[in-house]
Amino acid sequence: MTKNARRQSARVREYLSQHRAKLKLLEKMWADSRVQCYDDKEMPDQDEIRDLGSAFLAGPTSWLQILEFNWRCKAVELLREAGFEGWIYVPESRGLKKEGDFPDRAYIHYWESDRLFGPYMKFGTTKKIVWIPRNSGELLGLNTNLELGLMLGMIAAGRETSLFVGWPVDAARMGLPDHYSVVRQGVKRHDTLRHLCYAVVGKVPPEDLVQDLDDDFPF
Repeated sequence: MTKNARRQSARVREYLSQHRAKLKLLEKMWADSRVQCYDDKEMPDQDEIRDLGSAFLAGPTSWLQILEFNWRCKAVELLREAGFEGWIYVPESRGLKKEGDFPDRAYIHYWESDRLFGPYMKFGTTKKIVWIPRNSGELLGLNTNLELGLMLGMIAAGRETSLFVGWPVDAARMGLPDHYSVVRQGVKRHDTLRHLCYAVVGKVPPEDLVQDLDDDFPF
């Protein structure tokens, strides 16, 4: 095998390995008994919401279901890893989305708004997790802008305290969200999905604790 052939073979293995790992995360998320997707029409049991809490994963979505752009499956894994046991609302289809699924956009609007702001939320605190890996192509996050604005308005009115916000350092066009969420309202911004999800349960990732110990005992 030539050097070029070996290089290409290594890239093929790397590509397939990464996609298999992502597909396993998706399968695990869809199988989680406390994950709700658009396909789940009924709200969870009120007692479970009260006892376990819930979290809504707000942010841009790949409507073409491009695997590389699905970040919520990783977020679910991180929340469970951090110890969150409650319901997780994932505003996506479960499995392959087909033509004709959810033709009534009002259904999606109510599905999301009921779980973010609806009357059932009085039975338990819904933690609003906003992750914005915005780019100029697949993940524009136009609806996210509106939802984040509503959440910040509720904070300004003294009605919302369960907002967790983050975006990667290379996210596009985040100047205004940064100004209104971080500068004006004092919301802490996380620059990794891992730190964001751990913050939801009041923790930091274990590797950060190790680093802190190293800093305290440099010798």
